Amino acid sequence: MGRGNFGRWRSRAALGVAVAAVAMTGGLATATSAQAEGGTTLTIGTTVAIDNPNIWAVNSTTEWESVTLQYDMMLKFSDEDLSAAPSLATGCEPNADFRVWTCSIRDDVKWSDGTPLTAKDIAFTYQFVIDHGFGYFTSYFPKGSTFETPDDYTLVWTTPKPMRGPQLPPWVYIVPEHIWAPYADKPNKEIKQASMFPTVASGPYVMTAADPGQSWTFERNPNFWGEAPHYDTIVYRLYTNQEAMVQALKSGEIQIAENLESSLLPALESIPNVAVQRVTADTWINLAFNFGGQGPDSNPLPALQDLQVRKAIAMAIDKQAIVDKVYLGAGAPGETIVRPLSVYWHLDIPDDQVIPYDPAAANAMLDEAGYPMGPDGIRLDPATGQPLILRLPTSNDTPGSEAAGRMIASFLEQVGIKAEVQPVSAGKVYDMQQSGDFDAYIWYWSGDPDPNYQLSVFTSDQCGDLSDGCWKDATYDALYAQQGEEMNQDARLALVKQAQQYVYDQVPAIVIAYPNSIAAYRTDLVTGIVPVPAGDGYLTPMYSYTSLVTATPVGAEEATDNGGDSASTPAETDSDSAGSDQAAGQEASADTGSGGGIPAWVWIVVIVAIVLVVAFVVIRRRPAAADRPDSE
Repeated sequence: MGRGNFGRWRSRAALGVAVAAVAMTGGLATATSAQAEGGTTLTIGTTVAIDNPNIWAVNSTTEWESVTLQYDMMLKFSDEDLSAAPSLATGCEPNADFRVWTCSIRDDVKWSDGTPLTAKDIAFTYQFVIDHGFGYFTSYFPKGSTFETPDDYTLVWTTPKPMRGPQLPPWVYIVPEHIWAPYADKPNKEIKQASMFPTVASGPYVMTAADPGQSWTFERNPNFWGEAPHYDTIVYRLYTNQEAMVQALKSGEIQIAENLESSLLPALESIPNVAVQRVTADTWINLAFNFGGQGPDSNPLPALQDLQVRKAIAMAIDKQAIVDKVYLGAGAPGETIVRPLSVYWHLDIPDDQVIPYDPAAANAMLDEAGYPMGPDGIRLDPATGQPLILRLPTSNDTPGSEAAGRMIASFLEQVGIKAEVQPVSAGKVYDMQQSGDFDAYIWYWSGDPDPNYQLSVFTSDQCGDLSDGCWKDATYDALYAQQGEEMNQDARLALVKQAQQYVYDQVPAIVIAYPNSIAAYRTDLVTGIVPVPAGDGYLTPMYSYTSLVTATPVGAEEATDNGGDSASTPAETDSDSAGSDQAAGQEASADTGSGGGIPAWVWIVVIVAIVLVVAFVVIRRRPAAADRPDSE
């Protein structure tokens, strides 16, 4: 989800049944879709698959986008500046000591299956997250949080200590209690493997078909409570490489291409009728070190426990060169773990405390620390005699990671450290992160507009969950706890910046770069896209589904102007805050979007159920494939 990465979770165990069911029903689902009926389809190109549609199993950027497209938060990120704004709740009010927040929930929202969405769904979701300890989401809920629903449209959130709670807002998508309640007492592994297809959601689209390794189809939610989308169908189409995706954009096979490498900018800018969006950096490229402790397979290079070794590695890396060569200048050298998009919270490291690019000083530091140079030019650990050789996987869902990894390997060679770069899938990096079977890796992080989530992933409690390499530091843990409990904004800001400086100095990871995210779209095929946040924001659903609700086929706006039966005009961006004084004027434009007869998705549910029964019988007749490790 960080997101954006925003999530780092992937499950394959037992997914074979779900994928088989999806694949077998995919033809029917596609044949009955709006696309086949002559409806409008927006196709988005991606190089990262949706391996698991389960909301609790998101891992990659594309999986996170699919969740954002389908679900709502209680309070959302405003389309203008990502501040808290009305969504399922029209507003939330604290009591005098900020221990109790009372939220007013809309009374006109239904799930895609027609069931009313109430405050009970929100209370269930929040408690479900807490009970199961889902790392992406638990940091939003202080210990001792309770949720009451005095009626169907009021949520009361109480904590033992003062909290900001809804003001963040919590980046937790609300799920239907009537679908997920049967899993309340199940282990996390079973929850994350649950096949929920088609999804039951409250957002503008629901996933209705999947062709694994090829494409994923989303159709309009017939009960969506907001403004009707202009497209009947959204398709995410998978490409094996970015060059092929650019060619598909050029030919018109897709209308939007996302998460593009900066090296493709010249090719993109040469294509007629293509607009390029350089999204303000809200992610950072991370070189994370492994400290061990994840499990029996964890066997990191012992020398990485030495702060002097980590600092020497930081000094050996020319971050500006990586920005210039890998990202063609579309970004900035990295410093701290709170991204620049969070302008208020981001710390610019003071000049006198910057770890400089200085290979000579890095060599001197390693010499002084007692790491002699071996005859092959690789330094040796004085304690173990082990050569300083790093296993360095790079994740394929992180633009520029492989190229950055190879540059880093060349930089480290100059100081007597060998890095073996291993390009792998995001799922493989996740497996390594969970098992601890790596020395360092290059992945990315994002975060919320509020820094609490990003700070939380470096705490000791996140070892084995979100923590990159199980770094544990009591001083940092205390700083994190303090900023979380501080209600005074100025005092909290000071603590947040102190925490950033501490992580920078201790080097559990190196923030390599803040790259711009590159996207492009065909201006002669699609119009009306509202980036989120406003200006240089995302074209696809990273923080909000607004951009794909307002997206309009070129020519369709003419039909609307002439009185045609097109969707309503694009929504205005919402820059309102989430206070109760803004509850007025937040009425939904209740467009059901339904037609006569039984909807196609109902037939799909029936067929999926039949296929799952058959699959279950087959599986019972032979041993299941070995399950991968997972949290219980």
